[in-house]
Amino acid sequence: MRLWPLVPRFQFPTGYNQHVPMQQPRPPSATRPGVRSLGGTSLTMPLPGQPGTVAAQRPRTSNPCPSGMSSDMWRGAGWRSHAAPPSGSRMAASGRIGAQAPGVTASASGAKAVSGGPVAKTSAASAAPPTVAPPAGAASSSGGGGAATATATKPISATDASSGGNSPPASPADVALPVTAGNGQVPGVAVRGPSSPVSFDKAMAAKINAARELARRLAEEKQAAKAALDKGPDVESKRAAELASAEAAAQAAKADALVRALRRAESNRDTLQRLRAENEALRELLLEVAVDKEAARARMEQVISSLSDQTLVERAKAAVSAGLAPAPMSAAELLSRPGPLAQPRPVDAGATKSSDAAAAASVEAQLVAASAQVAETISPTKAPAAEAAPPVAEDVQLVAEVRSVLQQKAPLETSEDTIKQVVKKAEQSGSAAAPEASAAATAVVEELHLVLEGPQAVPAAAPAPPVVAGPPAAAAPTPTAPPAVEVAPPVPAVREGPPPIPEPTSAQLQALGYKAITSNQLIFTWPEEGGLVGRPVRIYYNRTRGPLPPSKRLQVKAGFNKWEEIVEFDMELARELPPGGGHEWWVLSLELPSDLFRFDYVIVDGVSGSVDNNGYRDYQLRLVDAPTEDEVMAARAEAYRRFDEERRKSIEEEEKRLWRLVESKALDAAAAARVEFRRRRDSELLEAARQVVADRRKADITAVPAADKLAGVYTWCGGPPRPGQRSFLAYNKVHGNAGGGLMHAGGVRVHLGYDGWWNKITQTTDLAPLTQEQLTAHNLSSSGGLQWYGAWIDVPYSAAVLNFVFSDREQRNWDNNGMRDYHTLVSGAHSGDELVEMLHAAMKRDSADSDKEVEDRAALRAVRKVEAKGLTMRKRREVVHEFLYTVPLSPRAGQAVDVYYRPDATMLRGRPEIWLRATWNRLGAAACNAAGGALRPVVARLEPCLPGGLGFFKARVQVPAEAGGMDLSFSDADSTSGGFVDDNGGLDYHIPVEGSATPRRSLSIVHVAVEMAPIAKVGGMGDVVTALGRAVQEQGHEVSVIVPKYDCINYKLVDGLVQANSFNWGGTSVRVWRGYVEGLPTTFLEPENGMFWVGCIYGRNNDAQRFGFFCGAALQYLKNTGRQYDILHCHDWQSAPIAWGDLGAAKTVFTIHNLSYGADLIGRAMQSCNVATTVSPTYAREIAGHPSVASHLDKLYGVLNGIDQDIWDPSEDPCLPMHYSAENIAAGKEAARRLLRQRLNLAQADVPVVGCVTRLVAQKGIHLIKHAAWRTLERGGQFVLLGSAPDGRVQGEFNALREQLARAYPDRAALVFTYDEPLSHLIYAGSDMFLVPSMFEPCGLTQMIAMRYGTIPVVRKTGGLVDTVFDVDHDEDRARMQGMETNGFSFEGTDFAGMDYALNRALSCWYSDKSLWHSLRRRAMMQDWSWNSPALDYLELYYKALKS
Repeated sequence: MRLWPLVPRFQFPTGYNQHVPMQQPRPPSATRPGVRSLGGTSLTMPLPGQPGTVAAQRPRTSNPCPSGMSSDMWRGAGWRSHAAPPSGSRMAASGRIGAQAPGVTASASGAKAVSGGPVAKTSAASAAPPTVAPPAGAASSSGGGGAATATATKPISATDASSGGNSPPASPADVALPVTAGNGQVPGVAVRGPSSPVSFDKAMAAKINAARELARRLAEEKQAAKAALDKGPDVESKRAAELASAEAAAQAAKADALVRALRRAESNRDTLQRLRAENEALRELLLEVAVDKEAARARMEQVISSLSDQTLVERAKAAVSAGLAPAPMSAAELLSRPGPLAQPRPVDAGATKSSDAAAAASVEAQLVAASAQVAETISPTKAPAAEAAPPVAEDVQLVAEVRSVLQQKAPLETSEDTIKQVVKKAEQSGSAAAPEASAAATAVVEELHLVLEGPQAVPAAAPAPPVVAGPPAAAAPTPTAPPAVEVAPPVPAVREGPPPIPEPTSAQLQALGYKAITSNQLIFTWPEEGGLVGRPVRIYYNRTRGPLPPSKRLQVKAGFNKWEEIVEFDMELARELPPGGGHEWWVLSLELPSDLFRFDYVIVDGVSGSVDNNGYRDYQLRLVDAPTEDEVMAARAEAYRRFDEERRKSIEEEEKRLWRLVESKALDAAAAARVEFRRRRDSELLEAARQVVADRRKADITAVPAADKLAGVYTWCGGPPRPGQRSFLAYNKVHGNAGGGLMHAGGVRVHLGYDGWWNKITQTTDLAPLTQEQLTAHNLSSSGGLQWYGAWIDVPYSAAVLNFVFSDREQRNWDNNGMRDYHTLVSGAHSGDELVEMLHAAMKRDSADSDKEVEDRAALRAVRKVEAKGLTMRKRREVVHEFLYTVPLSPRAGQAVDVYYRPDATMLRGRPEIWLRATWNRLGAAACNAAGGALRPVVARLEPCLPGGLGFFKARVQVPAEAGGMDLSFSDADSTSGGFVDDNGGLDYHIPVEGSATPRRSLSIVHVAVEMAPIAKVGGMGDVVTALGRAVQEQGHEVSVIVPKYDCINYKLVDGLVQANSFNWGGTSVRVWRGYVEGLPTTFLEPENGMFWVGCIYGRNNDAQRFGFFCGAALQYLKNTGRQYDILHCHDWQSAPIAWGDLGAAKTVFTIHNLSYGADLIGRAMQSCNVATTVSPTYAREIAGHPSVASHLDKLYGVLNGIDQDIWDPSEDPCLPMHYSAENIAAGKEAARRLLRQRLNLAQADVPVVGCVTRLVAQKGIHLIKHAAWRTLERGGQFVLLGSAPDGRVQGEFNALREQLARAYPDRAALVFTYDEPLSHLIYAGSDMFLVPSMFEPCGLTQMIAMRYGTIPVVRKTGGLVDTVFDVDHDEDRARMQGMETNGFSFEGTDFAGMDYALNRALSCWYSDKSLWHSLRRRAMMQDWSWNSPALDYLELYYKALKS
């Protein structure tokens, strides 16, 4: 689980506005003046007052751009220079970017330097799963790495595009560079708008490029600002840099919004697939309209009847019935349309009927938009779509003229000149179709050239003079004819290896140099036609004709594939072209990567930092036989798929290994639980035996007169009785002076017991008259009228004294020795210890069967507990493994480990560099530096695992032998002093290390609180103290608790309570008691001033004084112990003074349980503590604005409380009539419901039961509880309430409510106003729904307990109720994001309507959708609300406090 503080932990570089919110500016409006739509692309028309060029751009200056930024980049590779970004739209944070030190090899790029090797490489942090990139007509490159929209531009020559011509136009408006696809073809000329939904992976790739572009722009803006300070004001360059940054920010925001929209769409794939299938059916239907409208309408009704999207249905019906107007066709479409053009005719907007094909196309476009509302270009730099221009007669006439020229079989030159004249005429007349016709016609001319004369026939654009540093140079004349668009030859279906590239001769190079000079070009390449991917290429640059000053070091800053990877290469002087005549040629030789589809570059002076970026447009190397962007992205997608498959496979294998360890631990825990149960049970039985013996063997049992015979009365024939043997007892029924005894009895009966009648009468035996032979055998005499009766008696084995009396058989007459009974000592009776052993053994035999069942349950509970912890850890690992893992997944000390990190899943997405910092053993950087040696922090740069920076980045780290864990953080720079840092919200990412030479140090944690369950519990604080303490203790740490010694505590629940010592504090003596509560070492402080002898925990007028005294005494006690504690954890206002007390070296963690009380004390504790928490993430956000915490939000974390699942466990709960789990939930809840109704005198009916267990205070929404009771009964259900009100007035209201409900619904409502723990368990289990309509609820435990028992919560959305209850109808996405499932019903208001909305839906689900209801309660019961995960979160915060 990743914990995040309330304040984003961004670190800003110096000089940037740190107060601007992290919000991107909006892109320019799609309806701004001068923008039209052309075939799905964006065209900018000349604005009023501007020259009649296609795009008005900012004039060039002679000053070089100090940042290396191109106009193409800041305009977004298209016509976007008109819309100035809004003020204050700069990104408020930036990372470091730029070149590295010379000599660093660019290994991952695949580019080999033949001469002038790469100096440094900057890889964009891109991690989205790669997919097929946008089609050529949909996306192009932003000079800085951001994907850009293909736009219809005024063409320039292929020579200018490939060689980087630098000729200024005659007017202040520049001629824009064309945007080319990877194979050199021009996209966007005759391409229609998007016709299919955008894939999420494409949008993610565009988002990454936009983020990367933004990072580069910000760095270049900073560089421009620095250069301006060094060289003096350069307003033009600085303004250009700022505009580029603002534009990049806008496009990054747009790309981010698109990804979010697509992510929402992908979360409901079934619906999208259904809509797409429906759209396909409608599109097929509409295409048939042109053939047979009536038949089409009939079929449409048939198809529409099966559709579920009524909005789409209505749009389709309206489209067919209204006969939509024809979709406007671009000039390129009209030119490419076969057959003669229709003659132009006036357009009647209200009555014009479109052709069938046009209507079908228009409706098709609407259906595509309806099926995927995110179907827009994936490029984050796409200009907003402009409104389509209405068809006008002059547009059609113009295109008709062009088509007629092409249909004539005239020579190429004649056709070309004629077309140009037509276009020029249209431009001069201001025709709206002129730009369209210009671009489309030029493309046709290009195709004619290629077909008739080959690629070399493309006419060149007029050369451009270089831009030099200093005053503006004189502008060269603008060429009269429009330059042609660069067109590459078609790519063959099957590529064969390119032929070897011959080395150029000096004459060839000189000829190419002369050609470049005469055409006013700064750059030419060898081979002349462009670079072959996977082969060497040379780039020659004429420094003296360019803007760069004389230098001894020139570099090429190259951007591979739309600047997604930036590499710097050193150039060298071209020996084949010796300097002279005012020319100085430099050359770069390098081998192009095989996966290159675009190569942009700028020339950098390595000494001064000046940049020649082709007038803000960058240079672009023409690529021959290059793969398309789609092909490259498809290959990357496949590589990413294989990589991810292997990654998941290795993680799965390691998870299996770890789970085997969990199972082994579970078996060990089960065995230990059995041993512990047997030990505990044996101890219990032994103690019981000792108690029994102590009760039986009292001192007075042997003090009574006892004899083995009494003359004339009885005798034990054969001597005294022995234990466990048979003895013969003879009794004379006629004895005594008055003929006493039982002389008149017809028969005699003996009643025998033992050990002071301990077990009452154990034997009753009839005595028979003795015969003469028997008298003789037993030496008895019958003289004197004696009448002897006798019988054999079984002497109890454990008896020490036999107690007996005689009676007649009717038991009316008794001989009990005058009320003294008769007693005989057992000869050889066992001692007390022997008797204890015998009793102990007998008890064990008697309870063996029942003990075996309990032992099995204890073992199963231990297994489940270990498995639950294992599942918690696995879930947390699964979350982290999506963006961070290691190979091996479980590193070993002393070995190297590869760290894999995915920036796209974190705040570092799109950053140009990714660095990691590793520290060890949770010591922090300072402590690791102080430790020295192998434990010093490690800083390493991560390199992309796949081409293009996709997916994960990797770095190798050597793990020290003393390391028991790795603590990782990531940033976009090798220092954490600036830029972006991903350190898990200040907690770092922790990876356990196996085999450490240093054992893990456990923490010493002391909770100081005034409540502790179950001995001193009022609210939820007591539960947190005990449950959290036990959970952290189970993680192997030392945890203890300090509480006041109240006189109202049930000390029977405290094990081993003893008084240890005492000390003086606050003018009184404080006694120290120690014991164990729920296994936690607990210290009780008892001041002799009687502050806690008041019979209650709260409710005194001096509570603040009492608890303040307790806090001071606790600190004094801790000081007296002489120990060093790591963490002092104080809770709420009652123990807040601990935070600012004398702590020594200990750190403090302060938890806010309820901000409604003691705000002043809480505010002071927030100021003093090291880390603060509250009991749920939502409650942390709700109290963020409170004055007590608002200024300390960087300390505040929201950690959701858990419940003690050992106490709240339906499979073990002794309060339930039947134990149950998720497997037999129906039978278990039915048994509980039946018993609940029986106890509360409710009717045994098949209706839902709504339960509520709460304190009746305003916080709990008592007005909504009353309303819910009536609403439940009105809907036929039963309502059960358990609780009481401290306010007598409120209690009176509920007493009256009980009487009203009893009269109206005598057997369907039960309101119990008392504390009854067993009944609360029965309500949790027996209810179908559980009501929690709190006005505010910091965390809330009752809803989690209810779900633990399979009862569905109905709650108000506040505090912890939001974090635990996910509405069935509204929170599916929110639940999925948190790895959960929907589990209840919720509402937001505080009125009755809101309550009804949630409760009615729950009751309706119970009545009408039993299958959903059964699955809902099963999934709620299986969700984990234990302390396993929160305890780990608190441990993270404890370690953070130690480092603070």
